[in-house]
Amino acid sequence: MYPIKNILLRIKKRLSGIIDIPSSELSPEREEEIINKVASLISKWDMEIPASLLGKLMVPTSSMISQIHVMPSALYLDLIGLDGFEVAAFLEKKENVKRLIAKIEELKEAKGYD
Repeated sequence: MYPIKNILLRIKKRLSGIIDIPSSELSPEREEEIINKVASLISKWDMEIPASLLGKLMVPTSSMISQIHVMPSALYLDLIGLDGFEVAAFLEKKENVKRLIAKIEELKEAKGYD
């Protein structure tokens, strides 16, 4: 485990009786919903190429990025219709990031980009 993850797990244990912290487990159906929603937002904004490049760079460190970057920005993700805690849980699995990249590239090909 990464040191930051150990720290977050200890904080979660201490706050479990005080604050309701969402589970970090997502169902496969919910993972698919997140993939479709994020990919469609990226496609809508014509950001397929930068998102694909960033995603490929992010795969090896996706679990650290989910804790360090996504968790603090969870409130901002709510503004675009994404649950920040679910996105962080989603990014914990490298396979999810790979599936998201594949979906983005599929939408890019459907638009006719090379």
